[in-house]
Amino acid sequence: MAKEKQLTLEELAKYNQEVLFPFMKENFVAKKDFDEFEDDSMKFQDKALDDLETLKQEKIFGGAQDKRKTKVLEIHNDALKTSKILSEQQATEIDGLRVF
Repeated sequence: MAKEKQLTLEELAKYNQEVLFPFMKENFVAKKDFDEFEDDSMKFQDKALDDLETLKQEKIFGGAQDKRKTKVLEIHNDALKTSKILSEQQATEIDGLRVF
């Protein structure tokens, strides 16, 4: 059985400088780089939340607009079924919906 040579402090320091530290630099992220990544991630998240809020508002208003358009079509259909023209009340109701 071969006896292994003891590692000296100088050899350990040399190994660290030549092998370990370059390996760590290539394979691990520095705090500065991580902080930058974290900042970018937070900015992206904030923008995504803002965009989602905008889309949510558009959906709410779009849904209300669609309901008004549907109501206008119902009024038109009812008018056409009954007298082939719009009554004053039906025309006023359409104007009140502010679809067009």
